[in-house]
Amino acid sequence: MDASRLAAQILSDRDELFASDFARYRERLVSMLADKRVMVIGAAGSIGRATAQILLECRPAATQLVDLSENNLAELTRSLRNAFPGNPPEFDCWALDFTGAPFMGLLEQSQPDIILNFAAFKHVRSEKDQYTIAEMLRVNALGNRQLLDWVAEGGSASRLFVISTDKAVNPVSCMGASKRLMERVLFSAAADSRFSRTSLTTTRFANVLFSDGSLPQSFLMRMEQGQPLAGPDDIERYFITPREAGMLCLLAACHDGSGEILIPDMREEDLMKFDEIARRLLELRGYGYHNYGTDTAAAFANYEADLAAGRYPCLFSPSSTSGEKGYEEFVEEGEQLISSDSYADISVLRSDPAISYTELCTGLDELTELVTDAEWLRSSSKADIVGRIARLVPSFAHIETGRNLDRSI
Repeated sequence: MDASRLAAQILSDRDELFASDFARYRERLVSMLADKRVMVIGAAGSIGRATAQILLECRPAATQLVDLSENNLAELTRSLRNAFPGNPPEFDCWALDFTGAPFMGLLEQSQPDIILNFAAFKHVRSEKDQYTIAEMLRVNALGNRQLLDWVAEGGSASRLFVISTDKAVNPVSCMGASKRLMERVLFSAAADSRFSRTSLTTTRFANVLFSDGSLPQSFLMRMEQGQPLAGPDDIERYFITPREAGMLCLLAACHDGSGEILIPDMREEDLMKFDEIARRLLELRGYGYHNYGTDTAAAFANYEADLAAGRYPCLFSPSSTSGEKGYEEFVEEGEQLISSDSYADISVLRSDPAISYTELCTGLDELTELVTDAEWLRSSSKADIVGRIARLVPSFAHIETGRNLDRSI
């Protein structure tokens, strides 16, 4: 069963989000995309993959799919070819790093009209030390500045969409702060006359259920490998399906309102804890939930006996990970909620930049010098690079516990 269908089963107590909005604008999207060259960066990840399929259903004039993972890109090609039997849409694929010179050469040659960028470090666990944080910044923030520079210098794109996250709101993790920095770059560019011919948009949304590298995806892998399920029991999250994520992203990419953020309208009762996701998954697989808390040895020792009794061993306990936020929020203080009847399941925000694009780029240049300097990284610490990020992201309040997910199941 594919991730979207399984996620829909887990979330079956609510209607599919964004379906009515997408149906309302589908004809407009098809008309808009009919003569457009569309490039999807990070196309082989969970959200990029879902968006690419929905995009191809709209039949753009040309579609270019870019991803760093050649293995995932190969599977994406097979999946998309099989999704349109008899009449497959045309698309081309490149295994490239969007921050590198070969990609910039492709960009200059292909001159896309619309760019959607999903390439990102998206996990809190990636803030282990200064080295991983430097790479996260290079991809999440500095790479997007490179795309914006290309636009400002005469690039063809009339629309640039970059994915964000709810964790960019009042960030407590380096991942969230790197995305908030990306947002600040995007919003300041939207207010700069050099970008007046390009619509710059983003979306913050919830966790995509069973997305690559996610905790719910690990539940499936643990069951395949005959291992207990593990996770925090005190963290609440909003969840959406991969298809819902794809619809939201394509709507945001084609939204008329540069410098605006699309967010899902989700109710407090939609919040779910990870152990509840595990319970629902186990119920679908015919098992009861049996939690051993932090007793790893007991969970493994009783694995076979638990299965024979129709229950599955689990290890859920409170989180103690650096940068882990116990709740989700989509709006930061000072951001303006735009009153609109444009969407049924989506709200639109505007976050006015507190700094000019030129001034922000000065700080980005300094940060670029540091994160690409191996000697500085060797002689610095995690705290040093966290402090550098905080200079550019005033709302960043890092939570440091001294623990990372490399030490967890």
